Parts: sequence; structure tokens; C-alpha cells
Amino acid sequence: MNNGDKRRFKVPWKLVFNTCVIALTIALVAYFVFSDGGFIDLINKINSGKMQVNTVWIVMAVVAHLLNIALDSTIIYLFIKQTTPEVKPHMALVAGMVGQFFCAVTPSSTGGQPMQILTMSRMGIKASNGTSALVQKFLVWQFTLAVYCIISISFGFSFIAGKLDPTMWVLTIIGFSAQVVMIVVLLLASFAKGITIRFVDSIFRLLGKLHILKNADEKIQSINESLENFHKSNQELNKNKKLLVLIYTLTVVQMTSFFLVPYCISQAFNIDCNIFEMIFAQSYVNMVSSLMPLPGGSGAAEYSFSVFFGTYFTAETMKTAILLWRTITYYGTIVISMPFSQLHKKKNILPENIEREKEN
Repeated sequence: MNNGDKRRFKVPWKLVFNTCVIALTIALVAYFVFSDGGFIDLINKINSGKMQVNTVWIVMAVVAHLLNIALDSTIIYLFIKQTTPEVKPHMALVAGMVGQFFCAVTPSSTGGQPMQILTMSRMGIKASNGTSALVQKFLVWQFTLAVYCIISISFGFSFIAGKLDPTMWVLTIIGFSAQVVMIVVLLLASFAKGITIRFVDSIFRLLGKLHILKNADEKIQSINESLENFHKSNQELNKNKKLLVLIYTLTVVQMTSFFLVPYCISQAFNIDCNIFEMIFAQSYVNMVSSLMPLPGGSGAAEYSFSVFFGTYFTAETMKTAILLWRTITYYGTIVISMPFSQLHKKKNILPENIEREKEN
């Protein structure tokens, strides 16, 4: 077989991966809809009067998630406005929705920020300003999430004790440890840039010598530039105390609104539960599902939900609860953000950029 034949028959791994993810998603949805105790079974019980569902709480679940999305765009707007005063709220909304879409459809949400930067640059926002804003937003989000998880573990340990099998215990510990490591890394990168750079340099050079990492010098330079940008963004953020307080407050509200969706669903089924325990449970679900390197944590999200909320939802309502939760927070997000996913290809520059082009 010649080289041309080898290229012709090269396995399209990306296509295979995407096909498998789509097939998994369809299989999961079909299972929660058509299996015993699933959505159709629940509808039949509602129609026969055997079960009642409070639709107002389902609407509240949708509103809670929409608030999460709206606050995400608001936070982007507040950050961008610091460097680009001419930015309009609808631009931040577009950037936010593009991020929502590409985070949902890419493994481990890796496609969100790059596409947001591209989108903002097409709207006339300098790539450096867009990158700085998203780095600052990432910093605030990770700090808030890490603290949220620490609080959940501290006050909710008795809640999860006895609920988990050995596998879920391991995954929960790994997920929590990842958050602790993340906050330590953020602290080092924010306040000890020199130590962080030397540490990264040593690790990457060692990996290069062991032939584990190719082009170590190029990657070290790229990481150092990212750390420099991260450090600079953190310094800029800390200068504006009022903005810092506002951003962290909005981020806590945003995160809480997302974590409240399962509670709203539980109330739709008239389940008596503690709102704080439901919030803690959702934070555990996030910790575990984030370990799955698939779009939306497919599979891990559904399984971890069934484990952490297993004592609240009955066998009759669990599958429908999972379907509602995933539809509102994941599938629904893809649907409403999809129209924005092509806007990064359209150039919509700011007014002052138009004037600058005319002058040139």
C-alpha cells in the first residue's frame, strides 16, 4: 500500500468520536423517555390521575437556568467594559451564548473560551482585551466554585455519608481534590508568578528529557505568556474593589441559580427536601461529572445525579427528573445558544473601528 492509500484510508478519529458521543446522547435520552418509570410512563400516570406534577416549579427551574445564562453574559460585559467602554450589552450576550454553545458541545468545555475570543475580535474587541476579560472571569469562577465545593463538603459531609459506593467515593474525592489543586494553582499563579514559572519550567523540561513532551521550549514559552497574562489580569481585577465585590456576588448568585434547578424539579414532584442539601448534592454532581472528558459529561452527569439525588426522587420520578434536569441545563442550552454559534463568522465591528477604517 503506497502513501496515498494510507492517507486515503486514515481513520477519521474526530468523526468517530463525535458519532459515538451523539449515539450515547441519543441512547440516554431514549432510555429516560421510553423505559419503565421514564417520561412516557410518568405522563400516563399523570393523565390517569395517579400522580400530580406542579408545572409552576418546572417553569421556575427554567427561569433559574436562564438567570444563570443571563448573569454569565452580564459578568462578561462588566469585564469587557473595563478595557472597551464602547462595548454594548448585546455584544456580551452574543459572546456569552457562543461560549455556552461551544462549552456544551466540546470535551471538557475546551471550545468555549477560544470561540468567545474569536467572536469578540470579529466584533471589534481586541483579542488581548477579550482574553484578559475571560481570564479574569475564569479566575473569579474557579475561586467561587472551589470555595463553594469546600463549603459543600464541610457542611454536607453527613449528607453524603453512606450514600456512595466505593467508586463514587473515589470519584468524589478526586473531584474535590481537583478543586483544591485548582485553587492552590490559582493562588500561586496570582500571587507567586516567579515560583509558578520556575515550577512549570522544571516540569516541562523534565518531560522533554523523558521524551514525553515534544517541543518543550515552545510550550514553556506559551505557558509563561499565559501566566504573565493571568498575573496581569489578576492585578487589574484587584485594583477595582467595587467591581471585584460586584463580580463575586453575581458569580455566587449565578452558581446558586444553576444549583437550584434540581430543587425546583423536586418541588414539581411535591418532594419534601432541604434546599441546602439539594444545592450540596448538585455541587457534588458537578465535581464528579466534570471528570468525564466528554461534552456535557455525558453518562457521568446522569449517573452521578441518580446517586446523589437517589434518596429524594422515587423510582417513579428519578428518570424523568434526570431528563428534565439535562433538558433544562444541557440540551436546552444547546438549542437556545445554537443560533449564536455562527455569529463569530460575521464581522460586526464597533463604531470607533469603522471611523478608524474611514480615516485610514
